[in-house]
Amino acid sequence: MKRRFGFTLIELVVVLLVVSILAVVAISKFINLSDDADRSQVAAVKASFAQAIDFSHFRWQTTNTNGPLNDLPDYAGGELDMNAEGYPLGIDKNNPMGAPRNVGRGDAGCTSLWTTLLDNPPTVSLNNDADYQAYRQRDSNGDRSICTFVYRANGDDAAPDSALLAIEYRSVDGTVTLIEN
Repeated sequence: MKRRFGFTLIELVVVLLVVSILAVVAISKFINLSDDADRSQVAAVKASFAQAIDFSHFRWQTTNTNGPLNDLPDYAGGELDMNAEGYPLGIDKNNPMGAPRNVGRGDAGCTSLWTTLLDNPPTVSLNNDADYQAYRQRDSNGDRSICTFVYRANGDDAAPDSALLAIEYRSVDGTVTLIEN
């Protein structure tokens, strides 16, 4: 009787099939982990931004101000402007404010709000060349009171309403929301 060395063709095909199935499962897990990591990073930034909004609102309440306020004292370098409800609008809004419900001055209002409120924030720009892209949008009353920060570090180039991950700030009531599509 002759001794056989090596594997038969069927044994090799079975091994390759099993290894291929394991590779597909491992790759899909890796892709999901990458998406989960992006979501966690955006959720952490959202939480920091929401906390900064809350802190500035609490500071506004201690000033005994009824109405909009330019240059909130003793917070964010004393340059943060607040609306009549006590939520941040940005910086350099003019005194008196001509549009006390609109975020910032022009389209850069959301980027200045982001960089003023957050310590060492991820990069933000009006273009698709940073970690986040800022959009100043109109609310149902026609005021430009909404800032949407779309996460671009994951390669997403969709519009704000269909982006995979975004942070939305509504200055009328101070809500900060994580948006997932």
